[in-house]
Amino acid sequence: MVEPVRGPKRFLYWCGAAFFFTLAMIGVVLPGIPTTPFLLLMCYFLLRVSPALHAKAMAWPIVGGPLQDWRDQGGVRPKVKRLAYAMVTLLVGSTLIFSSLGPAFKLVVFCAAVYGVSVVARLPVARGDLAK
Repeated sequence: MVEPVRGPKRFLYWCGAAFFFTLAMIGVVLPGIPTTPFLLLMCYFLLRVSPALHAKAMAWPIVGGPLQDWRDQGGVRPKVKRLAYAMVTLLVGSTLIFSSLGPAFKLVVFCAAVYGVSVVARLPVARGDLAK
């Protein structure tokens, strides 16, 4: 069991949880901004200031499962990795094809996407799914 923080540090941890939640939500809508690392950091801070709110975050329908896999099995399911690859391809591909961005900015978006995909590729596979 993690010991909850007290005093002024508690306020800083609340701010950290809110900050990383905000970054995660930005990452949901903007390709190239990772979501999962920010959700993991949000959970780190929430666990120390509000175990009840942390439990609710872990039960969220869309992100709760992958967060639980990371906590319990130390990795990400192959299905989640495939979904991440598909979403990056769809969102970044449509941005590159349909946007009126300049070539330099499109190159930046493409490079950020390649970096994001490489990060996902290096994530460990959940131990329960190693045989899949």
